[in-house]
Amino acid sequence: MQYSQQVVVKRWIPILKEYERTKDKINPRPFKFVKDICEAYHISKKELVRYYRKWIEGGKQSESLLPHKRGAKPGSRRTPKLGDGSIN
Repeated sequence: MQYSQQVVVKRWIPILKEYERTKDKINPRPFKFVKDICEAYHISKKELVRYYRKWIEGGKQSESLLPHKRGAKPGSRRTPKLGDGSIN
């Protein structure tokens, strides 16, 4: 894992764990409301929920928080590359 990826993971894992504790009302917890978490970490609720959904769908694996590969969008009009070099 590259350093920039480690930074993303180390930032978001504690935030997401605090979000779970606050959402499930597990005591003791340092934040009473989700908005308090957002204010403390300077993030929006939308961003927090988006990362939480990615983390849950990825089986709570740290790699699920990393950005996906970029490429052509489905339905774009790019012609596919032919593997053998011949033109049909």
